[in-house]
Amino acid sequence: MRLKLLLSTIFFFGCTSLNLEELPLYYQKVSSHYEKILEKNPQNLDLRLKLAKFYYQFKDYQKAKGHFLKIKDQLKEAKILLAKTYVHLKEYTLALEIFEELKEFDDNEYLFLYAKTLEKKNLFLRAIKLYEKVKSPFKKEAQKRIKEIGIKFEEGVPLYIKKLLEEKKEFLSKIKKEEAVYLLINEKIEIKENNTSISEIHIIKKILKEKGKELGEIQISYDSTYERVELEFARTITKEGKVIYAGKKNIRDVSKYLNYPLYSNVRAFIISMPLVEVGSILEYKIKIYSSKLVNEDDFTFIYRIKESIPIVRAIFKLIVPLKREVKFKFLNQNYAQGIGLSPQIEEKENKKIICWKFENLEAFITENKMPPLSKVIPAVLISSFHNWQEIYQWWHNLFKDKLTLSKKIKNFLKELIKDCKTDLERAKKIYEFCAKDIRYVAVEYGEGGHEPHYAEEIFWNRYGDCKDQTVLLVSLLREAGLSAYPVLIPTQEVYPISEDFASLNFNHAIAVIKIDDKLVFMDPTASTTSFGDLPLSDQEREVLVFFDEGYKILTTPLIKENQVTYQTQIYLKENEDAKIQRKIITSGFFSSFQRFYFKYTHPEKIKENIEKRIT
Repeated sequence: MRLKLLLSTIFFFGCTSLNLEELPLYYQKVSSHYEKILEKNPQNLDLRLKLAKFYYQFKDYQKAKGHFLKIKDQLKEAKILLAKTYVHLKEYTLALEIFEELKEFDDNEYLFLYAKTLEKKNLFLRAIKLYEKVKSPFKKEAQKRIKEIGIKFEEGVPLYIKKLLEEKKEFLSKIKKEEAVYLLINEKIEIKENNTSISEIHIIKKILKEKGKELGEIQISYDSTYERVELEFARTITKEGKVIYAGKKNIRDVSKYLNYPLYSNVRAFIISMPLVEVGSILEYKIKIYSSKLVNEDDFTFIYRIKESIPIVRAIFKLIVPLKREVKFKFLNQNYAQGIGLSPQIEEKENKKIICWKFENLEAFITENKMPPLSKVIPAVLISSFHNWQEIYQWWHNLFKDKLTLSKKIKNFLKELIKDCKTDLERAKKIYEFCAKDIRYVAVEYGEGGHEPHYAEEIFWNRYGDCKDQTVLLVSLLREAGLSAYPVLIPTQEVYPISEDFASLNFNHAIAVIKIDDKLVFMDPTASTTSFGDLPLSDQEREVLVFFDEGYKILTTPLIKENQVTYQTQIYLKENEDAKIQRKIITSGFFSSFQRFYFKYTHPEKIKENIEKRIT
């Protein structure tokens, strides 16, 4: 009774002479007073329950949880309130354990929070059934949750899709062998005055063959540190004309690299489109909000003109402040086949609107042994960087303080290279440690941000992406007294860089070391590539090297010693038995492939393959 009386006193003073600023002080006095009483009478279950409920009513859920936990086995009411508290603390697994034990009963807050827990655990059908049982004062919110979870049905193909299908029926009639067709790819990126950006993506595609149903899984990668994704709608239009909207149960927002906490910011927004079948039309519209540009001031985009399936209409619109300078470069124009790559530019309301529009784009069909797509698919490279010095200065500042090593790591390094006699031997030993002992996490450069982690973190975690492994390698090489530098590289799959156009079309990071006035490039992510060699995708590529005194754009070497040598000796005995010995010697990328095969193939499988070759 005294607790209720004191609580009533707080509200009484709140309505008369007590200022709102003083309310936390009175709350603290009440809780402190009764905590002291409980310390002296820890077995007073009734008082502990009242105090826990007091905390719960004031949304002090952590303190409420502590008390409910102590009496949950003695008082059912405490267990019920503990389950509710867990929900408010977003500890849904613990809440579900209690809900499943207690089952349902007539308490609308309890039912609502039980349903919410089921929803958070992706048990959508059960959640909907419980939400339907919830009454006032939680009924309105429960109905809202049902709408967001469930699949909504409509009738009739939207008019603008009908018009597009009618307008392009001649082009569509020529598509016979493709698995699907993009009816519309409409992308818009707006760069704001405050250097934030909003990207809008509107996609409409039609499934033509069984294989095309794979396009029903849509994945948008984003960096949760600076970006958020907002789905406007996603819907399937069946061949009968029914429109089915994706509900919450069709949508997941997950970590792309769940087992690697260093990259927990890299997330995937996934939509599993409902009722995907041959003849379906899939449509979705998404916005991506970014709170900063890549270096807080600039941007780079690459717009590829063709895809592996046909495109009926493609629109790319870039909107920038009127005074913002934007540069373009057209790539692989000789493969454009009459497609105009120049944009339309319009000035409106202190904005510059740059728009590319393409119609009736045929699918790009890959061929065996053809060059990389980056050499044959036309594209537009867009950048606001004025020169390479801006990029050098920005990324140099990002990595330069990440190279520091602790005394323990320095001692490890001394032990690692203690038997090495030359700089070349030391470099080889350090490279092999980074390539073999640090697990590579295949996060493409830029996907998880551009700033590397500290070399110290990578060393102790024993994993990292390309830029992190490069930073560790460079720091160890420098500590060993060698001249080593980070390198940004667009591998063969990515459009090349050039001296005359500063842009950030890199997807990888490697390192380079200077020994006896010679440069040796190293890719620490290639665990089966020899020191001095490079993976095929890194060879003969223009790269940006971050020397201490400034940048240089250099070309990585083309490794020419790529061969397999077979040495076979056959010994015939007088009884016509034969002993055959074969030695296989590989060099270049063949060595890398061979090592990869032996490293990642089960020994029994290797033995089986050798026996097949012999017989």
